[in-house]
Amino acid sequence: MTTLQMSMFHLFTNSFTLWDDAYGCPKNLTTMRFERPVLGGFFVFSGLLFIALYIPCFLAILKKKSRAPVYQIMLALAVYDILSLSINSVCTGIFDILGISFCNYPILIFCLGATVGGSWMSGCLACVLLAVERCVEISPQFPLEFLFSQNVFPVVRILMVLYTIYSYVFVKALIFSAEYSCWFFDPMIGKDPLIYHSYPHSVNNYSVGIATTVLYVYVAYRLIYKHGYSTSMWLYKTKRQILFQAITLCIFHTTAAFIYEYMQMFGATFELIVFSQFVWQWSSGAVCVAYLVFNRTMRNMVVRLIIPRTVRKKRGWYIGADEHIALEQAGGVTLSAGIAAINAAGGTVKFDNFVLNCTSS
Repeated sequence: MTTLQMSMFHLFTNSFTLWDDAYGCPKNLTTMRFERPVLGGFFVFSGLLFIALYIPCFLAILKKKSRAPVYQIMLALAVYDILSLSINSVCTGIFDILGISFCNYPILIFCLGATVGGSWMSGCLACVLLAVERCVEISPQFPLEFLFSQNVFPVVRILMVLYTIYSYVFVKALIFSAEYSCWFFDPMIGKDPLIYHSYPHSVNNYSVGIATTVLYVYVAYRLIYKHGYSTSMWLYKTKRQILFQAITLCIFHTTAAFIYEYMQMFGATFELIVFSQFVWQWSSGAVCVAYLVFNRTMRNMVVRLIIPRTVRKKRGWYIGADEHIALEQAGGVTLSAGIAAINAAGGTVKFDNFVLNCTSS
């Protein structure tokens, strides 16, 4: 019952009042402030930058209107990450600048904490599913391939929705502390810290840390050792982009998950706490960076979205199969030579969900 009383469920069912036994603030803390304008300014700037990079990716995925499981997962992950960045970066920065902690605005910070905590847990599930999907792309014989079949994936989608609802509504909320510039479950108002420990959050963190590491190690193993050396520069660059993208996505989620669990169990120095906040920010922001830097499909979708075709035609930028075909037909060249070259590389991996191939639009 304690967990429900410390979640959004209690807030919704008790006229938007917090459980006083856990969140009743002493009067001396309601006026205390810890202003950190430089650190706060950094978080606001970097958060807005990540959001500005992520929104075009989100709109490009939305415009794609693809029913493929990978795009549905990427769309859900984009929503969770943008919500996370809005709170763990932008709101965190604003609170740092103003020196605001939980006891200054308890209802507001509790709601934001529940939202960002739910976004983190839901995003972790999406990241694990995305890693599984990538394993399937690399190896169609991967044991979890059935999750993305036409009959099973709707069930997976429903489970994602249920897990999202659970994460947002029924799990203990994170609470911001301006003193440490970080979000904890303990509001630090003098009560026993053990009552604030979130076991669902811990299970989620250990699971995502272990699962994403194992899955992306499998991806790296299949690419490096199973597919081996190729004289095709296209295939070499493709494998390199997949590996860099996998490492980028894995390292920040795994690091953020384990650091937060370490802090919950053993405490931490101020430097480690700020570092953990930085890593958490990057665990959401690194996704759009990986899309734009290592994923040609996404990068070209974004270019087509934000740069009009007339401008691209004037500059000689041809993005997508339709524009490349039109260009080559105008020059009297066919695609047969390029296709033959790709086939000659002997690639058996489906790379279309990672990078742009000649059939992407």
